[in-house]
Amino acid sequence: MRELEHTALIRRWLKMADGGFAGDFGEFFTSDYAGHLSGRIHMDLSELQRLERGFAAAFSDTRRSVEDLFGVADKVVLRVTTRARHTGEFNGIPASGREVVFAGIVIYRFRDAKIAESWGELDFAGLWRQLNEQPPEPSSKS
Repeated sequence: MRELEHTALIRRWLKMADGGFAGDFGEFFTSDYAGHLSGRIHMDLSELQRLERGFAAAFSDTRRSVEDLFGVADKVVLRVTTRARHTGEFNGIPASGREVVFAGIVIYRFRDAKIAESWGELDFAGLWRQLNEQPPEPSSKS
C-alpha cells in the first residue's frame, strides 16, 4: 500500500504548491534529492526551492489540476495542468497579467516515504508563447 501513501504525499505537495510553496520542503523531499527537468536542468533540493518559490512569486492564482496520478512500487507518475496569472517578473519577462495554462508530466521516485528523485517534462514552449504573444490590436470598427 506504499503507492497510496506516495500518491497522498504528492496531493499534499500540490496543495502546498497552489498555496505558493509556503512550507517546509523537507516534509516532502529527502535531503539528497536529485531533480531532472526537461532533460537539461539538474537540481538539488535548494535549487528546487529557489525555482519553485521564484515561480510562485511571478504567478498568482495558481491552480493545478491532476489529470492522472498513479503509483507502482517506489514511483509515482503525475500528469498535471497548471493555470496561473502572470503577475510578476519571470525570467526577464515583466508581469503581463495574462492567464497561462500549461501541462506537465512528472515521475517521482520515493525513498523512506519521501521524494528522492524526479524527472519532469513541462510545456515550457507553450508557456513562453503565452507570455510573449502580442495582445490583439484594438478594433477600428465603430
